[in-house]
Order: sequence, then C-alpha cells, then structure tokens
Amino acid sequence: MTRIEAMNPLDLPQTSPSLEQVYLVERDAGLLCRILGLYAARGLDVLHVDYTYAAQHVMKLRVSVEGTLSETEETVRVLVDKASTFIGVLAASDQVAAARRVA
Repeated sequence: MTRIEAMNPLDLPQTSPSLEQVYLVERDAGLLCRILGLYAARGLDVLHVDYTYAAQHVMKLRVSVEGTLSETEETVRVLVDKASTFIGVLAASDQVAAARRVA
C-alpha cells in the first residue's frame, strides 16, 4: 500500500474532520492523475491518498479531503459524480470519515 502525505502537515490542526472518497479504477496512472486533478481544479485540500491493488488490473483508490462543511460535501459529491463518468472508473462513492489525528 502506498500513502501520499499532505505537503504541509504542520499547518493542519491536531484533529481534522474529513470526507473520504473511494474509487475502484482500472490500473492506469493517467486515470489516477485525472482523478487527483479534479481535486486540484476545485481547490480541495487533500489530507491523504491511499491505493491498493484490489485485483490484477484493478486499484482501490481512497482520497480524504479536509472538512465537513455542506459546501465541501456538495463539491465532493459533484467531483465523485464527474469522476465516475471517466472510462476506467468501475465504482465511486463518498462518505464522512471520522475525525482523525494528524501527526
């Protein structure tokens, strides 16, 4: 499993509520970049990204973004809907994640 940490973890509070999105995607680095590009285009603060191989040619991508404001929740919902239309995305969902300690 590979984890990409936030670029500036010292600026984050000790506990941070987050929204988590989970994607099942074909194993394709270009697709991964396109999905993460959606977050950057919408100005969302990504807390962390995890991915694992779910099958030979399928990856499970989990992305957590900071915040639970209704505005952020709506942005994430639209983002997940958009990403689910990409060729190679097999499934996409979002949920509120429990507050987690950022160290």
